[in-house]
This record gives sequence, structure tokens and C-alpha cells, in this order.
Amino acid sequence: MPGIKPGNFAVEENSAAGSLESNLTLWISEAGKLTQSGAFVLRAHKMHRTLLALALVCAILAPFTGFSQSNPPASNSQDEEWRVLAAEDEYVAAEVSRDEAALRRMVDDRFVFNSSNGTTSGKDELIAEVLKMAMIGQTIRERSVLIDGDIAIVFGTADLKFDGPDKTESLSSLRYTATYVNRQGQWRMLALQMQKRASE
Repeated sequence: MPGIKPGNFAVEENSAAGSLESNLTLWISEAGKLTQSGAFVLRAHKMHRTLLALALVCAILAPFTGFSQSNPPASNSQDEEWRVLAAEDEYVAAEVSRDEAALRRMVDDRFVFNSSNGTTSGKDELIAEVLKMAMIGQTIRERSVLIDGDIAIVFGTADLKFDGPDKTESLSSLRYTATYVNRQGQWRMLALQMQKRASE
């Protein structure tokens, strides 16, 4: 709720109903007269104030009764997406520069690589393969991010540039799905799947 910090307003299930009933009884007693049959007649000039008071109570209690659902600010979600993409950019830079220490820091210990040929491998195998590659550049494009709690999934295209034995360059375009996990505020790569991108 905007403007209200957590912990500043608390409602106890048992006490809230009693307090509300007492307040409504007080408002009704002040606003109208009880007849012998048990009904009451509200005076016209006080009815409006009573209805406003009831509306105010409903508005205050709505977030605690399920009538109103609050969503996290869009800016917070976007900021987290940028953090995920920044972590991926850092991984790509470490991959191209073959920075083993950085790769070990950014790849989660439970990492699994799912190859297009149907085999899987872990963190140590991935890093060993990266260190052997003659990659001289990598461009990431067509990215989108999905975040649910501490898990983020990135869909994108990676254009990998390699230096061949005869000094000729080759380019490989791969469509990938990368999964990241947030551990103590740091996004780490948990899984990766890559396959050849369809011709454009």
C-alpha cells in the first residue's frame, strides 16, 4: 500500500471484528433513533456522514480481506531484469576472455548444460570447454527475461565468432535458454540449453 510501511498497521483477526462492530453500533446510535420494534430511523442529515464512515472503513480493511491485491512496482521488476541481464553480460565477457576465476564465480555449482545432441554436462565440463575454445567475440541479441522469485529465465540469440586454424573467422548463431538462480543477492547461471538458430 503506497505511503504505509510494513509493520505500521496490524489487524488481529479476533479483535478487528469486535472493534468494527462496536464502532458501527456507536455510529448507528448517534445517527438515528431506535423504535420500539427494534428498527431505527436515520435522520437524513446524518445518513450521509454514516455512509461515508462505512466507505472509509471498507477502504482501509480491503487490503486485509482479499478485496484488493497489490502488485510490486513495475520499476522494481524492471530493475531486477536489468540485474539478471548484467550478470549474463558479465558471464559472456568472462567466456570470451576465458577468465576461469570469473566463470567459476558466476556459474552455480549445480549447473547443468543441456546440449542439442541430447547429452548433459556440469560446471567443470562447461568451463573446460570454454577455456579450449578459440572464441574471439560474442554478440547477444533478441533477449527477453522471465523472473519468478529467485529464478530467472533468459531467452536470446548468441552470435559466436571463432578464429579458425587458417586465421579465417567463422560465425555461429545459436538460440539459447539460460536459467539463473539468485543466491544471496547474486544471480548465477544454473542451466543452459543451446541449439542452432533457424535461418533468418
